[in-house]
Amino acid sequence: MKIRKKIKICFFLKLIIFEYLIIINYNNHNNHNNQIKAFDYLQYYINIIKAFKFGLENQTNIQKNKKIDLNYENVSFAVIKRAACPSCGLFSNYIVYLGCIRKYLKKGFIPILEFISYKNVINGFKVDPTKGNPWEYYFNQPFGYEYNNIIRKAKNIKYFECSNIIRPTENIFLNKQSMNFWHSFANQYIPIKNEIINESNNIIKTIFKGSKNVLGVLLRGTDYVAMRPRSHPIPPKIEVVIKDVRLLDNKYNYNWIFLATEDNNIRDIFIKSIGIKVKCLLSKTKTFYNYSTKKPLALNIDFKNNLDFNKIYLLNIIILSKCLDLLAAKTSGTIGIFILTEGFRYYKVYNLGYYK
Repeated sequence: MKIRKKIKICFFLKLIIFEYLIIINYNNHNNHNNQIKAFDYLQYYINIIKAFKFGLENQTNIQKNKKIDLNYENVSFAVIKRAACPSCGLFSNYIVYLGCIRKYLKKGFIPILEFISYKNVINGFKVDPTKGNPWEYYFNQPFGYEYNNIIRKAKNIKYFECSNIIRPTENIFLNKQSMNFWHSFANQYIPIKNEIINESNNIIKTIFKGSKNVLGVLLRGTDYVAMRPRSHPIPPKIEVVIKDVRLLDNKYNYNWIFLATEDNNIRDIFIKSIGIKVKCLLSKTKTFYNYSTKKPLALNIDFKNNLDFNKIYLLNIIILSKCLDLLAAKTSGTIGIFILTEGFRYYKVYNLGYYK
């Protein structure tokens, strides 16, 4: 057997092992009715192997970001939407759709994610099929397919609402095996567009001037502060984070401190307190959130139908994932960071409970 083929097989065996660990951990911590029960595991993992077989056979083309020439007539596609949560943000959708991709791969489908047919934060709450699938502005579909081509060419399509899944959770902050699984899975089945990855690399070179000694900070404000949404994580106070930043900076003497936040007030206080080491990446469009309205950020007029805002958000998450150390509020974006990262020297995710 050739070395390259052995490497491919090892890669997919790792994914299968990680699947097993994910399921075992999930069953150990969940007792509700929709959990995966300990039924015929042999058949279960036969299905997993079948799901990954396609990727194994086409790994070279996938790694080179080449579209795979498949017979559209003999392949079953699952077109998946999340209409039940139209105001959910980019990384909320990202982590949920990872679970959906996993679910339908195991059922023998090629999963395709769509944000065209219903109002949502990605399409700016405007249904306009002529503009294409906005999700594909940021991410590739599994195996390089595109939504419009599937609709035009495929003979076997079924449509599903994304639900009843096992997805990345806060467990990823503490569980290295979980992080490894979802990192590998995301790279394989929901890769970020190459042009966005390249842009993030250029930004990193420009703002950090070649230094790796960078502390990343992710903070959440605006609608979280105004609405205090029930069952959502409570973000840390800015004063607490500034204190922690100073302690870490005294210890490690960072060259730069990269701050990502959608909240102008938090950003102003942070920069004023920390000083010239702070670097930020901002949208070209000036945004303003009216705290008195207590509306979700996605419904704010400055953020609706703003592809650039979501792109800047994604770039921020990519850059944070490549920092040496990290301080972060507990958010969907933070889960995204841990999916994308290769690891941190030191990190702290603030665990302050949930709004009631």
